[in-house]
Amino acid sequence: MRVVVKSFLRYLIRRRALSFLQLLGISCGVAAAVGMFFSSQTALSNFSNTVSFLNGNTTHTIQRPAGPLGEEILVDIFRHPAVEAFSPVIDRRILLNTGDLVRIMGLDIFLDKDIRNEFGALSLFTEQSQEKTLSFLTEERTVLLDSRLAEKLNLQIGDEFDTNRGVLAIIGTFSNPAGEPLILMDIGHLQELFGLRDKIDRVDLILADYESFHTRFNKGFLIQSNSQRQSSLSNMFRAFRLNLEALSLLALFVGIFLIYNTATFAVVSRRKDAGVLRALGARKGEIVLAFLFEIVALGAVGGCLGGLLGYFLSYFFTSLLSKTISNLYFFLNTSSPEWSWWVLPYGILIGSVASLLGALFPLADLVRADPVRALYGRHVNRALTKITTRAALAGLAVCTVSVVLFASASTHVYAGFAGAFFLLLGTSLLTGLLMLMVVPALSWLFKLFSGTTGKIAATNITRNLSRTAVAIAAFMVALSMLIGLGSMIGSFRSSLVWWMNCQLKRDFYISSQGIMSIPEPLYEELKTVEGIAGVDTYRNLPINYRDTTVNISMVDASILQKFSEFAWLTGGNENWDPVKQGAVIVSESFYNRFGLGAGDTISLNGIEGPQSLTIAAVFYDYTTEHGLIMMDRSTYRALFGDYTIDSLAIFLKPNVSRDMVVEQIKQKTQNWEIPVTNQKELHDGILEVFDTTFALTRSMRFLAIIVAFFGIAGALLTLFLERQREFGIYRALGFSTRQVAGITVMEGVGMGIISFILSIFVGTLLAWVLIKVINFQSFNWTIFYHFSFRHYSLAAATSVVASLGASLYPILKICRTYPQIQIREE
Repeated sequence: MRVVVKSFLRYLIRRRALSFLQLLGISCGVAAAVGMFFSSQTALSNFSNTVSFLNGNTTHTIQRPAGPLGEEILVDIFRHPAVEAFSPVIDRRILLNTGDLVRIMGLDIFLDKDIRNEFGALSLFTEQSQEKTLSFLTEERTVLLDSRLAEKLNLQIGDEFDTNRGVLAIIGTFSNPAGEPLILMDIGHLQELFGLRDKIDRVDLILADYESFHTRFNKGFLIQSNSQRQSSLSNMFRAFRLNLEALSLLALFVGIFLIYNTATFAVVSRRKDAGVLRALGARKGEIVLAFLFEIVALGAVGGCLGGLLGYFLSYFFTSLLSKTISNLYFFLNTSSPEWSWWVLPYGILIGSVASLLGALFPLADLVRADPVRALYGRHVNRALTKITTRAALAGLAVCTVSVVLFASASTHVYAGFAGAFFLLLGTSLLTGLLMLMVVPALSWLFKLFSGTTGKIAATNITRNLSRTAVAIAAFMVALSMLIGLGSMIGSFRSSLVWWMNCQLKRDFYISSQGIMSIPEPLYEELKTVEGIAGVDTYRNLPINYRDTTVNISMVDASILQKFSEFAWLTGGNENWDPVKQGAVIVSESFYNRFGLGAGDTISLNGIEGPQSLTIAAVFYDYTTEHGLIMMDRSTYRALFGDYTIDSLAIFLKPNVSRDMVVEQIKQKTQNWEIPVTNQKELHDGILEVFDTTFALTRSMRFLAIIVAFFGIAGALLTLFLERQREFGIYRALGFSTRQVAGITVMEGVGMGIISFILSIFVGTLLAWVLIKVINFQSFNWTIFYHFSFRHYSLAAATSVVASLGASLYPILKICRTYPQIQIREE
């Protein structure tokens, strides 16, 4: 057995270039999966650490369903026997002069010491720090700064720093195990800083008896346990994370094709060696085990390299993931992924399993090999057409399974992803049959372009179908991802632009981007500016509906009915009439998630307890996939007692001087230091967030192309190594080195062209699946398909460039080796 294994492993050393290509292909496929896994795990870990650190020993929180909470509730909470400890909290964001948006929390240090005992490390309660404690309580603008944030800003105790709320002074620092930067301030001082007199955001609680507490405060309040809050936030980006991890597995899926191609060549090239070993007494089981050992060893080494590469790749992925989650869901400042020795076993496991999957069919071919025929070395498979037909029938069966999975995707999005994988697998199995149909046209084209050498190149592609079909299938899958994902992203972007042009048609927007609310006096002043036709008030915040986080929005229905053009599923602006009377409208994502549309009733927990509201209409919306409920300002205030305004939208009268109106608006807002944004700037900002969101998706497409590139290069190099005797015949017939190199180039380009032709159909089908099935089930909104030549032209250019690049090394080998090649009798 040892002799057989050694004879197999020596082959890897003799064919170093091919082995290197195999390792690179496996490594890139594994790196995509490992990098995405560890970056998402890092994001989740940072999120959990942040929540755990900030919650401390809290068991529950109580707050209003919307808006701030009155301080008077603290007396009732203090007197309730179920409350073991409580702490009022103000939790806001503050803008530093560096442009960073940082969390600032207002706490009562005496009530909070039992809730967050980690803050006991602040040494605020020792006799030696009485002066510091007194300063924290009596001096209005003193704060405690996260030590990592202080280091980043190059600040020390006693220094001052500028914010949008004025200058703050540092009296101490503290260690923050969470990834998010944090500033702590006395709650009374923070109330003054934010103009929240007698108001707080929530109360953190340690409860001994939840039921009795809930019975007392169930009307007009939202009481949540820590596990509910954390689960709610985690579920917000579960679909987003699932999409990214599925894309990383697609890159690994392409890598399995490369492994299959390599394993097939290993079987074919060892056929004669296997025959010799069988003739010398080696058993079939020993040869199979030696082959398995080689494949697993190659997969393990490639997986190990891929694990290391994936770890370094996770730094890049984590940064993009942090920005995306912060833009879409909640602020998340993730730290760099920490090294773990589990990276190597994880990569080795993925590489080994992928290698075994890729080697199944070649291994079966090796088991069936006749030792007598094997002694003749490489031979043409006479049953190739029959095998191709069987593979095509299997492909049709797999495609049928994918259709069944798509039909059941409404039960779970996993079925949609499984359907996409089966679709790519099924079309890959059809590749051989489709090649036989396409190659005659390619042969005519190459003959027209390059005569006999072109026809030979096209014929070689079909003569070596067992190798070329797999490489073409891998490249076809990668190009299909390029077209499918590109079309999905392009269609999403076009749908988003259409929606913005419908719903976001205001001339100007006044918003502090969540840093502060819009003062009511400013709103009243702006309504008096000459040239302004209307001012819409807007408030958006998450609420709990059926144990799920959805968003609720406050608008001025009369203004929007007059000046806006919402994208309605049915009807037009007459849908605003019932909204002005107390009804609500809901987004398409809310309608698809809960099955509630026009005419249905929803119950919302308001300040006076649950209240029923009628849904007047459903509208298209891309602000949140979790669902949006929109209501008139009067309805919102009556329901929640919240008078907060997040932003204002300004509509100008026709034929007025925009410059004059802008100057008046700026005069009104300059005292409040709130920026004014025009429509184009807002749209550009939304599209920038969109492009950042899909940066990871583009990275996954790029990795799949790299893996497929190695597949094409490996196939061409394999064909060169297999056809030494054939090249000798070419030389005997008078073919020059240039002509043989030209044959190799045209073989590579031909494989690229065939891959592109097949990817046109498969990529378009994949785009339809991503748009109509997976995205719809993941995010509950409709994306309208928009055709664009750009994605197909990019795929065409990629196929040509990658094919030419993959041909370079085989051409170099030909130029070095061809002059010495002779015909050898076997």
